[in-house]
Amino acid sequence: MEYVLYVLIAMVALWAGIIFVFMYLRIRAQEKTIDRLTDKLMARNYTDYVTGSNARDALTEEIHVRKPLSWYDDPNMPDVGDKT
Repeated sequence: MEYVLYVLIAMVALWAGIIFVFMYLRIRAQEKTIDRLTDKLMARNYTDYVTGSNARDALTEEIHVRKPLSWYDDPNMPDVGDKT
């Protein structure tokens, strides 16, 4: 009777280990899929995606904001302090 308990505990531990390994492999496959889709989404175009360079890793051009000379000179440009 004593051996049956040990065998039962060993079998439960074995099944738990198998389940943990399966979960680890499944989660790793999902992370690879998410990374691949993220790279595809972040690529600027298909050529950029195929070559493997990511748009998020590339240097972006800085946008320079200049202060308008006057309202008359730049009527469509909002003031630097405007939040509209």
